[in-house]
Amino acid sequence: MGNEHPQGGKSGSGRTITRDELYALVWSEPLANVAARFSLSANGIAKICDRLGIPRPERSYWMRSVAARPPRTPLSPAPEGVEEQLVLGAGRAMARRPRSRRSRADRRSELLDAAAAMALQTGVAEVTLKRLARQIGISEAQAHNCFPGRTDLLLALARREIAEVEERRQSVVARGEDRLASIVISTVTYLHQAKARGTLLQLLLRTPEIREGLRAERAEAAAVAREPILRSLSDRFAMERSLANASTAALTAVCLRAGGLIAAGRDSFADVERICLALVMAGARSNESLNARGG
Repeated sequence: MGNEHPQGGKSGSGRTITRDELYALVWSEPLANVAARFSLSANGIAKICDRLGIPRPERSYWMRSVAARPPRTPLSPAPEGVEEQLVLGAGRAMARRPRSRRSRADRRSELLDAAAAMALQTGVAEVTLKRLARQIGISEAQAHNCFPGRTDLLLALARREIAEVEERRQSVVARGEDRLASIVISTVTYLHQAKARGTLLQLLLRTPEIREGLRAERAEAAAVAREPILRSLSDRFAMERSLANASTAALTAVCLRAGGLIAAGRDSFADVERICLALVMAGARSNESLNARGG
């Protein structure tokens, strides 16, 4: 009876165990102890867990006191093609995960989605390709085929979020029937995107290597976005370029600050939106009236 597992069959011909049961075991005692139950190595059990999308604690987990241990990583649904039951025993694992036929683009998207969720839940510092691969049920090598390194993945995630915000803003700006209406729509859309995506973007942009990696392209994108505004102020209101640039920079700073407050949840969305719109519209009307007076 000593070699029987309470949740499976006898040891000679293999034991049936569910993913839930194996998950509970690897979080209840060190991996080497779990492996010994099935006449497997700790590395063998680790590979089985990774293949079946079962999260497991880091080695340092067992070196801490019970009170100091972090909470368990939740067990996600089984990866595609993986059964909820598996057979272990006789020195080998009978459960195998079929080869994935998902495209590289799909895998990249899946990794980015998982990275976004992990960053929001536990912080950007906890996001690694190893953890992400384990979570979505692929090998670490497959993850590296999609992104050479962690920084590459985080940069891709930041670029995706920035592109989504800008695409959404651009898609609605054209609805404005005049300049002031376009300003209102653009500002409101940006603030709503800050509420939806700003928290993740702030986390990413506070990471030094991500901020530095995006510095040049963000500056270029800002200049491209600003140019039509400067041209409009110059052509329509005969505003000097230096004055148009200063005015645009000031109003942009107001919007960015408002977006930051919303993303951080420091003030109510309605209050920040109302104040931001008031300041932006006052600035826009001031530009028009200033140039209508000829200076």
